[in-house]
Amino acid sequence: MLTNLAAPRPFMEIITVPHYSTSASINKTTIITASCGGNYPNSVPSNTTLHFNVAAGLTKNQAIGKNFNLKPTSWQAAEKIVVEDIFGGRLLQGGLVFQQNFLIRVSELGPDCKASIEALINILQESAMNHFKSAGLMAKEVGASTPEMSRRNLIWVVYRMKIVVESYPSWADMIQVETWTCASGRNGMRRDWIVRDYKTGKTLLRAFCVYLMMNKRTRKLSKFIEEVREETKSIFMEITDPTIDDNEDDRKLRELDFDTADHVQSGLLPKRSDMDFNQHVNHVKYIDWILESVPHWILESRKMTSITLEFMKECGMDSVLESLCAFSCRAGCTKSEGIELEHTIRLQNQSHIILRGRTTWMPNHPK
Repeated sequence: MLTNLAAPRPFMEIITVPHYSTSASINKTTIITASCGGNYPNSVPSNTTLHFNVAAGLTKNQAIGKNFNLKPTSWQAAEKIVVEDIFGGRLLQGGLVFQQNFLIRVSELGPDCKASIEALINILQESAMNHFKSAGLMAKEVGASTPEMSRRNLIWVVYRMKIVVESYPSWADMIQVETWTCASGRNGMRRDWIVRDYKTGKTLLRAFCVYLMMNKRTRKLSKFIEEVREETKSIFMEITDPTIDDNEDDRKLRELDFDTADHVQSGLLPKRSDMDFNQHVNHVKYIDWILESVPHWILESRKMTSITLEFMKECGMDSVLESLCAFSCRAGCTKSEGIELEHTIRLQNQSHIILRGRTTWMPNHPK
């Protein structure tokens, strides 16, 4: 059972000291850091003096090339300011939970001026990698995850993912991500996320992902070997309340074809920029391809509130794909109600299924 997780605590103090003695007899401000305890990523070492090139009273041209080694001679009127490293990330509950804050950037916005679903999934992926890194389980090469997996040429691959979005953040919003992991069946690993508004604590998004191991050389799935279980047990929860109950909807995801699809978009080509460090198309790119076959009136008038994906086969640079989309229930699917769509991505002119999925769409401005 997860306990209520507190907001990030400050770990760095910045002390500004206005009185200094320099050879140029100029007033300057330097910064001295003082640790408040705890080991955190991206922290500034204690008692670090930060020096500046430009001093008060000098013009820009006069300051060029000058370095002032400032030493405080008086602590009179010293002003103490406490600053948090709010983006560094930290381990909670003995390393079982990882918490990190992210700022929504302009480049992550969609046409509705809200963070896109692709951007949010990228943030989830970033927090997952940082969890392994902060726990000391990351191998030297990115993507191998653990040192034991790297020695055995094993990598994690996404098998199933589900995301429920309650509200999309806007530009410059700060969000707080909490993530943890546990075993999933005999050979899988499940990771859960909760994303909240940093200021209000309101839940914005819940998600989970099931990963399987694959041999990087043979491209075949592998068992969850005991050596890796032993290596990762320090961050695996034995009992956890899932953020999303995957058994609530036990309907199987349907595989569409030309006869059952309502919309088809063919000729989709992976680009080099779509590839990731595992030498296949990154799972986030598939969402772009799913949206290619969604009717425009849905994209313009509705927002995606949930998405479920199952990855059946990996995809490389030489693939030509087609995206198929169908209304899961034609009867009652009016523009004033929620709409559920089914999706399939497959190799063009072939029966090989790459992905199958389901999305839910609600009106942008519900009454």
